[in-house]
Amino acid sequence: MNNKFDQIQNQPPSFIQKDIINASTDAIWDFYLSHNAIKKLTPLFTPMQVVKNESLADNSITKMRIWLGPIPITWEAKHFDFDSKIGFTDMQTSGPMKFWIHRHEIKYINDRQSVIEDKIWYQHYKGIKGMLSRIFFSKPAIYILFKYRSWATKRAIKNRL
Repeated sequence: MNNKFDQIQNQPPSFIQKDIINASTDAIWDFYLSHNAIKKLTPLFTPMQVVKNESLADNSITKMRIWLGPIPITWEAKHFDFDSKIGFTDMQTSGPMKFWIHRHEIKYINDRQSVIEDKIWYQHYKGIKGMLSRIFFSKPAIYILFKYRSWATKRAIKNRL
């Protein structure tokens, strides 16, 4: 299952984002481990339905249906390399991308600050099959998505404290 990640993890990611969060690593983990985190991390303007959402752990599955206009796209991801002191990885097992591997790392700065670093390795299908993913998962779209997720994480943690 992780063979693809083993093959690409030494290559530069397609996308990297680092954000400082004014919260402890424990507070961030509490949020990530909450059952509704995926819903809170999804932009309000994205019509998305959570189909399956297992508790975050090695081999857990999250399955979503995302509506791209009138077209339903199912995205299923499997989690692995879960370590509550470091981070976790999710890999698309079915969905619109040829592959998508997303590494989340939470790094301690001090008791009141942490860094969330997201690294994504992805590839679109060629031709017509990749047309939708190239539009909806372009670099600018991914950048906007992860800026939103940073804001949503900060907001959710602030509301919990």
